[in-house]
Amino acid sequence: MTTAAALFPTAAQAAPPSDVKPVRVVILVDESGSLKDQDVKRERAAAQLIALSELSPKSQVAVVGFGSSNGPGQSAVDIVCPLTGVETAQDRESLGRCVERLRLRGTEEGNDTDHAAALEQALDIMGKPDDQQRAKIVFLLTDGVLDVRHSPQYGADEQARNANAQAQITRSLGDAKQGQVQIWPLGFGSADKSALDAFAAGGWTQPCGDQKTTTPTARVVATSADVERSLLEAFAYARCAGIEKSVSDSLDAGATVDLHVNIPIIATDGSIVVVKRDKRIQVTYFDPDGAQVPKQGEMKESTFQAAGEAGPVESLRIRNPLPGQWRIQLKSPPGVSRQEVSATVVWQGALRASISLSNPRPRPGEQVNVRLRLQTRTGTITDPEALAGLRFSARMSGDGFQEAPVELGDTGEGADRAQGDGEYSGQVVIPATATGALAFVGKVTGPGVAGDERPYATRIAGPADHLRAQVELPAVTVEPGGTVAGTVRVTNDAAPVQLGLRLVDVPGTVSLSAPQLQAATGSSEQGFELRVAADAGQGPVGGSIQVLDPAGQVVAEEFVDVDVQPPTPLWQRALQALLIILVVLALVLPFLLARRRARRRAADPSELTLHLFDRPGEPYISRLQAPLGEGPEFTFEVSDGRLVRTYGSGYAVRRGQGRTVLVRDPSGQELDPLVPGRPIALPNGMYLGVDDGRTRGGGAEQPAYGAAEPYQSRTTHRPMPGDDLL
Repeated sequence: MTTAAALFPTAAQAAPPSDVKPVRVVILVDESGSLKDQDVKRERAAAQLIALSELSPKSQVAVVGFGSSNGPGQSAVDIVCPLTGVETAQDRESLGRCVERLRLRGTEEGNDTDHAAALEQALDIMGKPDDQQRAKIVFLLTDGVLDVRHSPQYGADEQARNANAQAQITRSLGDAKQGQVQIWPLGFGSADKSALDAFAAGGWTQPCGDQKTTTPTARVVATSADVERSLLEAFAYARCAGIEKSVSDSLDAGATVDLHVNIPIIATDGSIVVVKRDKRIQVTYFDPDGAQVPKQGEMKESTFQAAGEAGPVESLRIRNPLPGQWRIQLKSPPGVSRQEVSATVVWQGALRASISLSNPRPRPGEQVNVRLRLQTRTGTITDPEALAGLRFSARMSGDGFQEAPVELGDTGEGADRAQGDGEYSGQVVIPATATGALAFVGKVTGPGVAGDERPYATRIAGPADHLRAQVELPAVTVEPGGTVAGTVRVTNDAAPVQLGLRLVDVPGTVSLSAPQLQAATGSSEQGFELRVAADAGQGPVGGSIQVLDPAGQVVAEEFVDVDVQPPTPLWQRALQALLIILVVLALVLPFLLARRRARRRAADPSELTLHLFDRPGEPYISRLQAPLGEGPEFTFEVSDGRLVRTYGSGYAVRRGQGRTVLVRDPSGQELDPLVPGRPIALPNGMYLGVDDGRTRGGGAEQPAYGAAEPYQSRTTHRPMPGDDLL
């Protein structure tokens, strides 16, 4: 089915409720003698699947058993469950119980197969007054072919009775097509597929527009599991719903098994259908957050209603389900035989498209951006994966030109503001011949999407239109009780006027700070606020805000894109701050440690060797190698012509910039910088030189100290009396 929304609703044209459309279902169940007891059990389970899976509380279901009327007192049809609503759990339980009255007919009850009478009874039920305009669906469950040779109401000639009944079926199918009644046949075993195909093709065949999967189709199945899955698929397609993959497992006596099913984000209504076969098996449901949900009542803005707990088929109907993976836990008591259990999700998105124009009052020849997005009852859908199976389109019509399509895309190119944000946009030029009324209709089509077309209209700007406006409203996250600031920019070529502000399709927990603003002559800018109620539920807020001129015409519009989230608890904020600190430390600490190592390496004097000279150019008389691992500075003194290591007193030596070595005498006075190859004078008249093993290791040539005997490095000098090699 197609959902659509159009532009600029007026006060008298409020948006309709976004509920799943109800259906009227008649299930025709074969009770003929060609069946076996196991077949009847399958039919009962199949009928219960439909009765318990229905999504709309305003829907109605009837179950009719049929055989044939071969003599006095017999009836070809048996209304097992009269047309019943499914609004309450009791209604659905009642349907589940009355299905148990389906039976295998004996010869004395008329046990041939009268499809003609069954279809006629279904159309009679469909013809009852209906103030809800429900979609009409007939499910035909049968294992055989038409056989009324023993039914005198089809003529005196026994050989002509089947032909006469077939003619009646043909007429009934024509009535079904005219009355828009779908027919979905499901055959067992040796059922005549061609005859069932004729039933499917003879009724209404376009229940959901151009969606091919929803065209009524006949199916012939062999096993119970095939019956369940095929009927659930037919049910979902018939009412334009979506269906997720079924999951199954074996459940032993006294054991527990978990089944996991998915509810998509675009689902606003869903049923989790569980086939447990034995009514003693207990079923528990857990939402994607891991919380057990009630079988009746409300939780997390969802409403739950279970039915069928006392039977072989159980379902949990959910309004506004939490999207994601659900866990269904099945527990079997001792003494119950091993069972094959399964779970399936049938869902529908009661959605509406929100459409907006960059300029709601364009002039002929102007280019306009058309924007379309989809929202549920609770907020806007932006997940690209959730929207992947849907098609967004729009069309433009009006006075003075022919209707034209508007191509939309979410590519981030052209008129589209951002790729993958759930907003589909396109550009269109208003025809030069446009004269008055102008209308845009947006459509979103796809499996499981329900809604309808609701066109909203505007007009071409005329000579008296002196206003242009633009709304700026950022996409933000706000806490309950918070506000969102927006701006309206106005260009007014006439006298000052008062403009109105209006929220459309925005929940009641969000309101405007003021319903009007003043537009002075010329260009002006006015601020406004959206106020989020303190009791607002968390999640995205959709809809739009409109600016209205004094005549009530829309002159500007923008989508509302607000995400309401509760304030972060203090403990969580502290934890987040701690995590940030830890992350920063994890990133910075290695750098700081490396820098510290580099500094220590640069300051490490352990590769320095000091030499003491009587005079420059002569061989040294004493040598002292710097200690290892004792810090960036070491001390020594000159005693009896020798360099002697000390601990905190005397001369102090440390590395300086580049190749320089800094020396401080015992009085604290800094001496001239010491460089390898250039001795400096000490206060006692002697000279001090240095050899740097680090420089030599890097390939630099060591300079000579004098011509009499070159200054020798510690790696080439022979030890002499007076050397200190500590």
